[in-house]
Amino acid sequence: MDNNIMSAGTIQENTKLNYSGVPGQALDAIRMRLSQLLHSLKRIRDEFAKPGTQQWYTLQSQLNVTLSQLMSATSTLQHFQDTLDTTVVYPLPKFPTTSHESLLTTLLRKKNIPEVDDWLAMAKEVSGLNPELQNDEEINEILKNDKEVTKWVLTSLVEEFEKYDFKRLYNGPGVDSSTTPKYAKPKQPFDINGIMDYLYKGKLPERESTTPETSL
Repeated sequence: MDNNIMSAGTIQENTKLNYSGVPGQALDAIRMRLSQLLHSLKRIRDEFAKPGTQQWYTLQSQLNVTLSQLMSATSTLQHFQDTLDTTVVYPLPKFPTTSHESLLTTLLRKKNIPEVDDWLAMAKEVSGLNPELQNDEEINEILKNDKEVTKWVLTSLVEEFEKYDFKRLYNGPGVDSSTTPKYAKPKQPFDINGIMDYLYKGKLPERESTTPETSL
């Protein structure tokens, strides 16, 4: 029996694995797009986690980047959809099952998680599709039109965001901030004597003349 185990181990070690069927290009492209999207979402989360009120145009700029990366990730997943549907995941003999058991369980999972089932049910309800009354051709045509409309909406949204510069909202496009009139703050904005005169006598404090005195 020991000899059989040793021979089986020797056969596994001598067997050369063929990776030609692994969709490396598709997986690498999806990994890159999802990593970029995850990084953007983490940046937005960190912005909201900071104390105090954040600058709205900073959040707006980061949101624009996130929307662009979301559209890119969606397009990449749709492009390699057929490849992903026909890909079968299985562990190799040297896979570290002890340290990566959770990853292996996730990759080999055949049943959708409850969140995915909820998303699918909501999508079917919103789309108004009824498999009992509609055939496959009608459903595919509706889904095709829906994908085209969704792609157009996402593209139009990104194009509209790129047309505006929210950071220059106060001055407006083409306006130099140096020519914008500035209001000079008074050296002593609150004078206790002036406040008391106004409260008890209704007398406004005297304002300094802004016109220069002319000498005769």
